[in-house]
Amino acid sequence: MMLNRLAAGQSELTQGNCRLLQRPANFRNAVIPLRVTLKLSRTLTRSMDRNMIACVALASQELTRNAPPIVEAGSEVDSHGITRLPLRREGWNFWEWEGRKIHYITAGDKGTPLLLIHGFGASAYHWRYNINELAKTHRVFAVDLLGFGWSDKPLVEYSKYDLWPRQLSTFINEVIGEPAVVAGNSLGGYASLATAVRYPETVKGVVLLNAAGRFEEVKAEAQAQVEAALPSTEAGQGAKEALREASGVEPDSSNGNPVSGARPTGQSLGSSPASTSGRPAASAKEETSLLTRITAPFKELAMRGTIYTSFVFAKQPKRIRQVLQQVYKNEQNIDDELVNSIVWPAQGNNAAEVFYRIITGEGTPVNVLLNELDKPVLLLWGADDPWIRPQSAERIRSLYPRAEKVLLPGVGHCPQDDAPERVNEELLKWVATI
Repeated sequence: MMLNRLAAGQSELTQGNCRLLQRPANFRNAVIPLRVTLKLSRTLTRSMDRNMIACVALASQELTRNAPPIVEAGSEVDSHGITRLPLRREGWNFWEWEGRKIHYITAGDKGTPLLLIHGFGASAYHWRYNINELAKTHRVFAVDLLGFGWSDKPLVEYSKYDLWPRQLSTFINEVIGEPAVVAGNSLGGYASLATAVRYPETVKGVVLLNAAGRFEEVKAEAQAQVEAALPSTEAGQGAKEALREASGVEPDSSNGNPVSGARPTGQSLGSSPASTSGRPAASAKEETSLLTRITAPFKELAMRGTIYTSFVFAKQPKRIRQVLQQVYKNEQNIDDELVNSIVWPAQGNNAAEVFYRIITGEGTPVNVLLNELDKPVLLLWGADDPWIRPQSAERIRSLYPRAEKVLLPGVGHCPQDDAPERVNEELLKWVATI
């Protein structure tokens, strides 16, 4: 796609000379790799004379000259002697997508491209122990999803099925320049899966690391993950109750975990679906519907307020450490750099509203996506994840038998940072087979 647009829009012959046309806006921050120029030249040789080839080469040089220089990923040795990325408060590289800044990190200049996607509340830096190692044999890109990390945080509908897949597929087309293996952790796994379904021509394979996402008939597991991230304060409890009211999911009285289908919103405990206070079912249904319409705006306002309050609490460094300690087995990697990489991007003006919109939204169910998928899949699963247990990986495999599963004992919710050496080894071994 990038080749066609470059050839069509960059140059024309005028009396044997090359006149550069105005650059399209979406190329302002694009990186034009050398191999793209060479591939374009080979393609054009079949149908254009030498003057036209020279013209296109000049256009490509102009684009490269005007593009901002790539900030190298860099490396440092941590306190335990392991090489990783250094943390940069200003971030690394930025690409413009639909008028918004998208942050990414890149390393490596050869091999099948790998696109790494972070999880909820994290950023591209969460792949700090993977990027340089993978870049020894592959071109590596780690990108911040819109709404997270150093990327812009506009007030858009984040629950829309196409938002992140559209971002990632366009990034692959315009920055990477060829189909990539897309690997995602948690929410990033869901975004990777959705991209492979919606834009299959941009994806070579999918790696899911403890991927998030609800199955069509089960809301309880996903809601339990959201509730686990909320603080055990009065504000946090209010947010949990508001979520349960909105979703129809109530806690199981036997263990306190949410279960779905406990009762319809507006139906009191102890009442039957057939009647309310002795009134006929139809009348009760109409009354409940009217009450729901009247009270819905107030419930949303209350839920928004409690979730905002919870967000203010949740983005505090102490609370972030507590949450990470719940899901990491290798606690030596819960360091100041990791905490700061989560805290710094959460200070933006829209961060709280984006947080609210994402956790209250619903995407396409995982089983629906799997039914449409036609790509190689690797499931790299931390066996000791308290949020998304290995049963989820087994369920994905039962719905998509082509998937290969590698269970990682003693690893939590974020395998790429909890056990990076094992993840790097398994990922590279699998990519070599597709």
